[in-house]
Formats: sequence, C-alpha cells, structure tokens
Amino acid sequence: MINTISPGFMPSTQVANPAANAVSSQASPDTKTSVSKKAELEVSPGRNSAKDYSAVQQSLAKGKGAVETAQAATTEIKDSLTKVREVATQLADDSLTAPQREKLQKQYTELRTGIEKTLESASYKGAGGGKSINLLTDKDSSKVTTNSYGSQSELRSSALTKSLGLPENIGSAAEARDLLKGKEGKASLLTTAETAVTDSAERLAKDDKKLKAQLEIATAVSKATSSLESERTGGRNTARAAPDEESRAALLKQAEETRQQLKQQTIGIGSKDQGARSLLSLFS
Repeated sequence: MINTISPGFMPSTQVANPAANAVSSQASPDTKTSVSKKAELEVSPGRNSAKDYSAVQQSLAKGKGAVETAQAATTEIKDSLTKVREVATQLADDSLTAPQREKLQKQYTELRTGIEKTLESASYKGAGGGKSINLLTDKDSSKVTTNSYGSQSELRSSALTKSLGLPENIGSAAEARDLLKGKEGKASLLTTAETAVTDSAERLAKDDKKLKAQLEIATAVSKATSSLESERTGGRNTARAAPDEESRAALLKQAEETRQQLKQQTIGIGSKDQGARSLLSLFS
C-alpha cells in the first residue's frame, strides 16, 4: 500500500520573493516604490512554481504507471496459476501413462516459464526515464513525490520470488498432490503462490485508486499555478515586469479574477486531502 513517509510543509501565505526584498531594501527612497511594484509582478521559482508542480505530476504518473503494469501482470499470472492447478490435478493421478505424464509435465514447465517472464515484464520505466520499477519483484519499495514541498509516499513491492516458488518439475503423482495440498499440515506451494498474487492484486488496486486521486489533484495544481504565473506576468518571461503603471494595473486585475475563478473550482476537489490543501494554499 501507499504509505506517506513525509508530511511536507503547507504555508498559509505566499512566500515572498527574497531577491526582490533584498533589492528593495537597498534601493534609494526615490526608487523603492517602483522596485516594489515591479517585484509584485515577478514570480520567483520555488516550491509553488508551475515547474515544481509539473515535477510532482511526473512522479505520480510514473508511480501510477508502475502500479498499472504490475496489475496487468497479476491478472495474467492468476490465469496461469489456474492452469497450473488444472495440470497438477491431472498429474496427481497415479494411473497416468509415461507419455501422458510427460505431456502434462511439458505443459507445466511452459506455464512456470511464462510466469517467470510475466514477473520480469512487470517492470515500468515511464517516459521520464530513470530507474525501472517492478512492484512485484523489487526487493525495496519505491517512492513518489506527492507535493511541491517534497513530501513522499511509499509504494510497497510484493518482493515475489522467481516462479513464485513453484518447483521446476512434478516428477510423480505424490509430488503433484503435495503441490496441490501441501504436507504435514502446511499450506501447499501452489496455494501460497495464489495467495501472494491475490494479496498483491488487492494492494495494487488500493494504490491505483489513491494515486489516481493524487494525480488528478496534482494536474489541477499544475494547471492552476501555470495559469496564475502566466496571468501575473502577462504571458511574458517571469523575470520581466509590466512596462508601465497602466499595464501593470490591468494585469493585476486579470490575475485576481483568474485567482478567484480557480479558487472556486478548486474548493470542489476536497479540502481534507493534503494535495487539495496544497492547491488551496496558492490562493491564500
């Protein structure tokens, strides 16, 4: 499951532009006002920038891609295990002839090899590149960034073994019965494999649901932040300010109208969610 491992920091007010403040404090009385007005229109890069929220989007998207890839693999493996149980049930018959047993053993081997390949193919790299994630076989968990303040959530891996611990061969009817029912009161290897895959599928379904919600919020945040930055700067480079007082006033009015519209749209997301609170903090 996704475990939040870092709560992050949620400011209630906008972070001031330190560079602009420094310039303002050093300016002469005649230039302080104009410098201050210019600074109001500047959007300094940082934890509330569109670039940062875009990075959060990418991290969540990669996590969701890894979950979906693992989910597809568990579906395929479940089908294979069902067939393994069918073949093992036939191999448990003491009356089988040697050719019949050999044919069934071949089917079992193919199914086991197919499971190995499916487990290996559950790796996901994504468009952003970086290290591949396999939430079925990786020994360690993976982390995704959930907001622009560096908070992260953990995607736990199932750490499944190669071939799910199934034996390479079923040499006799007795071995087939052990694979199906276990021995000495212990769960059989086949039952253990089925349980592990089922548990993985259930956990991945929960992770997928949570990541989907987080990604929707991150996408809204990214779009809202990008729109605000664009409105505040009139679509110009963020290092430039309005050329004159009239243009500046018009841009600020337009930015405020956009801010109010986006705020109303954001309220519907749900203020109890951490991602939504991060988005709403943009409009404080």
